[in-house]
Amino acid sequence: MAGRSTGDRAGRPRSRRARTNRRSTRPARDPVVSDRARELVPIVGVVGLAVAVLAGLAVLPARTWLTQRDNMNDARAELQQIEAELAVLEAELELLQTDAELERQARANFDLVYPGEESYRIVPPEDD
Repeated sequence: MAGRSTGDRAGRPRSRRARTNRRSTRPARDPVVSDRARELVPIVGVVGLAVAVLAGLAVLPARTWLTQRDNMNDARAELQQIEAELAVLEAELELLQTDAELERQARANFDLVYPGEESYRIVPPEDD
């Protein structure tokens, strides 16, 4: 059995060629490609990290832009509502600046009458 540890089954030492043939089923390594691959790994890592950082930095401005766009749309809707209310109030102001409307408001809200006119107030009966 002592011969088997240094040789093959027949007790003969293994040749260098036999080991080479056995390994030849695996693809041969090209030392130039391996060195090039080793050089590219850090570069690819740095480029990947840079792309990830840029993508992360792009998310914040994009989210801010979307929020600002939503705020602008809300502000525009509120502005349209305020402008509509303003138009109603301006129409009411023009109406209140006429003598006929002033007289109607004075009679209805303040019970004012012209001299010589009498004003009557009808009071509902009290419920007992």
